[in-house]
Amino acid sequence: MDKSDPADSDKAIDLDFTGVFKLADLRPEPPPPPPRRIPPDILIGAKSLAQGNYFVNVTRPRPAREIDPGKTTILIVEDDVPTLNILDLLLSRAAGYQTRKAYDVQTFVQAMQKLPRADAVILDVNLPNVSGFKILAKIRAHPALRELPVIMLSGHSAPEYLLQGLSLGADAYLSKPAKSQAVFDALKAVLGG
Repeated sequence: MDKSDPADSDKAIDLDFTGVFKLADLRPEPPPPPPRRIPPDILIGAKSLAQGNYFVNVTRPRPAREIDPGKTTILIVEDDVPTLNILDLLLSRAAGYQTRKAYDVQTFVQAMQKLPRADAVILDVNLPNVSGFKILAKIRAHPALRELPVIMLSGHSAPEYLLQGLSLGADAYLSKPAKSQAVFDALKAVLGG
C-alpha cells in the first residue's frame, strides 16, 4: 500500500461506526436480488468457482512491486474462530506476513487504528451485527482507506454475492473453503506483487 505521505501515517483513522447505521441495518440481510443480466465474465468465474473451489477476480490493477511479507500487515476480519486462526497461521507462519485479527465491527475498528496501518484486509461477509459488505462500503468511502486492498472471503459463492462485492469495490472475492494457494495468490495480486 502506498504510504508516501508520512504525515498521514501518524493520524488516527476515524472509523467510528456508532450512529452510522440504524438498528434495522444491523440485522442480518436477505441475500441480494439476482442481477437482471449477469455479465459473461461473472459466469465464467462462477464456473471456475464450482470446479476449482475458489475464484479470484482482481478488479483494480496495482502497480507491480516487490512485496516484503515481513513488512506487510494483513488484517483478517472473520467471526469463525477456527477459520480466523487458520488464516492467521497460514499468513504469518507459512507466508511470513504480519497479521492482525478482528471478528466484529469493534475489533475491526481497533485493528484499523493501530500503526502501521494494514496493507490489505481479508474480510468475511457474515459478521456479527453487520455485513462485511457494509464494512467494505465504509472503507471505500473513507478518504485515507479508499485504496486499501480488500479481499472478500465468503461462504456465499453465488454470482449475485460476487457481483455485490465487486460493485462495492472489493479487489478480489474468494469462496470458502478456499485453498491456501488461492489466498496467497489473491494477496499477491491485490498488493501488486
